[in-house]
Amino acid sequence: MKEYYTVEELAKELGVTTRTIRNYQKAQTIEGVKVAGQWRFSREAVKMLLGETFTDPLLTFNQQREEKKQGESLLAIDVPIISEDIRTKQTQQIINQYNLLYSGENRQFYYEKINDDLARYTLVGHLTYVLTFGHWIEALIHDNLIQQ
Repeated sequence: MKEYYTVEELAKELGVTTRTIRNYQKAQTIEGVKVAGQWRFSREAVKMLLGETFTDPLLTFNQQREEKKQGESLLAIDVPIISEDIRTKQTQQIINQYNLLYSGENRQFYYEKINDDLARYTLVGHLTYVLTFGHWIEALIHDNLIQQ
């Protein structure tokens, strides 16, 4: 997903007409900014329109530092997307492993497809959880790269 879309690009991406995008804007369903006379829509605005709200865990981690009562770690792993099939399979393997072994109180896992070339896995929690699960993810990614 791009950082900013024009009306035409967004209409094409969503499979709707430019009139529909302008109607969304008029109804305040999507927010945009005018740049050099053209409307632009951020990736976050598009995600909100699609109901895919995503709070960046890196920002949340930093903003909540004064409220924390115990130590917490954060690990963000940016991974190149080799193919959609591998990304889907890899992400499902990670989610299954998280649900099987790593989910629990004070443990968080986030996934975001940043763009067509890059995905991000983010872990938040106790240092042991972050390092152990992070190492498991790193080994999985390494194995997937070798298999290519």
